[in-house]
Amino acid sequence: MQCKTLLASALVLIIAGAATLVMAQEAPPAPPAKATQAQAPRSAMPGPMDGPGFGRPGFGGPGMPGMESPVIGDLTALEHLYRESGRTKELPALYNEVLSRSQDPRVRTYVYHQLARVQSAPSNTDQAIATLRKSLDENLSNEAKKRAEFDEMRSNWEQRRNQAKPAPQS
Repeated sequence: MQCKTLLASALVLIIAGAATLVMAQEAPPAPPAKATQAQAPRSAMPGPMDGPGFGRPGFGGPGMPGMESPVIGDLTALEHLYRESGRTKELPALYNEVLSRSQDPRVRTYVYHQLARVQSAPSNTDQAIATLRKSLDENLSNEAKKRAEFDEMRSNWEQRRNQAKPAPQS
């Protein structure tokens, strides 16, 4: 009986080891594609999703699946098509339309940054600076509203907590 158990255990270990080896043997990753001349050159102005930390959890990048707004996804696809077809001059109208229709702060910030990038491309940095300052003002006012709402919620919570607490008995 022990011989059969030992033989069965050895067989299971061999099969598990072979399965692990098969799974570990993947094809080597393909080398990254080289950039072609047909691709549109990026502006020197960093975008909202450039810079250190992008892609890590907490920054809304690939590290956080499902966190990207569908509107931003649609916009990036449209931007790509406009640039491919040589119709980049139509992008400011698209961005202004989105700004007039969206109230989502993430979408608005993304659109402001993209609009400033397009505006600065033909060396019109004054207009790009004005756009980014408008975005900054809007974000600061949204931040102030959020802070005021938070402070109000906190004071209401503290009042309720103090009312619910019984007075200490001596």
